[in-house]
Amino acid sequence: MKGFALLLTVVALGLLSCAENQHIGVLQESDHAIAKHSEVCVGASEEDIAGLFDRWNDSVQTGDPHKVVANYASKSVLLPTVSSKPRVTALEKEDYFHHFLENGPSGRIDSRTIELDCNSAIDEGLYTFTFQKTGASVKARYTFTYKWDGTQWLITSHHSSAVPVEEAPPEEEHHAVAQHPEDCVAATEDEIAALFDRWNDSLKSGNPHRVMANYAPKSVLIPVSSTRPRLTLDEKEEYFRHFLKHRPVGRVVSRTIVLNCNTAIDEGLYTFRFTDNGADVRARYTFIYKWDGNEWLITSDHASVLPPKE
Repeated sequence: MKGFALLLTVVALGLLSCAENQHIGVLQESDHAIAKHSEVCVGASEEDIAGLFDRWNDSVQTGDPHKVVANYASKSVLLPTVSSKPRVTALEKEDYFHHFLENGPSGRIDSRTIELDCNSAIDEGLYTFTFQKTGASVKARYTFTYKWDGTQWLITSHHSSAVPVEEAPPEEEHHAVAQHPEDCVAATEDEIAALFDRWNDSLKSGNPHRVMANYAPKSVLIPVSSTRPRLTLDEKEEYFRHFLKHRPVGRVVSRTIVLNCNTAIDEGLYTFRFTDNGADVRARYTFIYKWDGNEWLITSDHASVLPPKE
């Protein structure tokens, strides 16, 4: 089972970039002009984005699920730490937090990586929750993605997963917001969905170099069965070298796709078949892509074991 969990981790790594007809690892430019639109991008710093976790954490400590859910965009996905069910609607999220808040949780960031894009941002890493009612302390991995809605930053994706055994909205005063323009490449949900197929095809090649061609130089991999986020390309390639030995083939079971200016999120549930032994493994995934001017590349890959059904 340890091997399968490790494999799962890798699985989460993938949705990449580029057109459906491109070959993995070979980034080809389109023969046609790329459709784009202009967008005015709000100015934000890493400190601004880091402060959004504090805002969310403060709402958690009120014990009021309504205040917690106010941090989430109307179209957003919550993949909770201890539930196998993705929470898509506000009512589903509120139901989850109603139970989660009963033990008086309070969160603390242990390590993080923040990436800023046009009107979107990613904050991911490791955090610890202490529960006042029980005194328990729980470590977990997290990925928050945020989107600027014209007035405030809201969560569009929240993936939280237990740390594996080592392999072994309150009202705010509105101020003038700094902005800048950006040309945003046009993309459809079908084009983003196809990036998983492209990544999956690179897995079938058995070549870790071809898999790594799907990832941006600055990207984060949070594997299924490791406590250590993989930040460098060498760290990711080393992980895939072992993962590919089991000849994995992935299939998306359910997904939600959110499109932003030059970024996109694809997240949900998937299954991997390992052809070396016929094993099937189910997991949750969050892939975040970024347009680098020529192609879509993975900037964040978070995979986690599917928790027992509630």
